[in-house]
Amino acid sequence: MGKARYGSRRQTGYRSVLPVVVLVCDDAKTAVAYFQEMRREFKAKVTLKIVPAPCSGATADDVVKAAITERLALGPDSSVAASEPQDEVWALLDLEVQSELRNLANAAKLKAEDNSVRVALSDPCFEIWTLAHLTDTGTAFANCAAVVAEIKKEWKKEFGTDFGQKKAQADYSKLMPLRGLAISRCRPRHERKDPSWTEVYKVVESIMTK
Repeated sequence: MGKARYGSRRQTGYRSVLPVVVLVCDDAKTAVAYFQEMRREFKAKVTLKIVPAPCSGATADDVVKAAITERLALGPDSSVAASEPQDEVWALLDLEVQSELRNLANAAKLKAEDNSVRVALSDPCFEIWTLAHLTDTGTAFANCAAVVAEIKKEWKKEFGTDFGQKKAQADYSKLMPLRGLAISRCRPRHERKDPSWTEVYKVVESIMTK
């Protein structure tokens, strides 16, 4: 029998617990609130651990260091057959708009991948993923505040209610039925490297297919 992992034990030769997906976010609110909705929906299929930013004003490197710690905590996955869903650790990183922050995020991504941590970049921010549920646009945004302003406009149009003053307090359950649409919009935008894009669709697909 394998070592204890997130309060469960894995038996040699077959999976006796759910696959684990750990998400380490670079903020403590928006991405956390969105994936909490997904955790409720997929709790019978996957253990989804959501880790907020490790500190206030966390850098991309701070996020990746926390993700590497989570990866080490999972331990080796050698007892699971290759045909079965594998455990994963993701670092969710915003590229932002400032060139120095973009360079730091890309450097952190390389460090993560060298330590078996997967990375989902968003240009300029995670809120591009939120927006993709509501409209199909890969336009350039001056900053994250501009993305949120567009979300508020489209949210009101789609649901007839206000998005809210605070991003983390929005009702993200409303977006869950639109996930497939968001994925279909984000994949080609990422492949084309449109002025705004996100790889968060890869994280969502991974959770959905475990």
